Amino acid sequence: MKDDETTKFQRYRDITGQIEPVQMARRNGKPVPSFSPHLAEPDPNPRSRELKELLRELMYGLNRKERRAWLLLLLGVPIIDIAQREGVSRSAIYERIRGNSKGQGGMIRKNDYVHIWWRDQRNSS
Repeated sequence: MKDDETTKFQRYRDITGQIEPVQMARRNGKPVPSFSPHLAEPDPNPRSRELKELLRELMYGLNRKERRAWLLLLLGVPIIDIAQREGVSRSAIYERIRGNSKGQGGMIRKNDYVHIWWRDQRNSS
């Protein structure tokens, strides 16, 4: 019987093309690859990693309060509802988004996605 290259080199390529080591076991005295269950079983939530990466990209440069507000805005929650949830005025949320009159702060200056969203909201009104 010809040696399998996985058995010979004790490595395999995953679905992304990365070379990974493989554990070896013995069956009937012969070495065979022993793959862990997470390789054989499908991922129950395959897009969770992609979603986390997307959210990380959408939230860059924002602090915790700003990220929370930005996520709610992306989900379509009205600004007045966000203000009520946080116990602040509607104008405080607007200031958090666009910054104050002195040009300080503002989510639109910190994050390009917020800036694009804000510009489109202003143009559609």
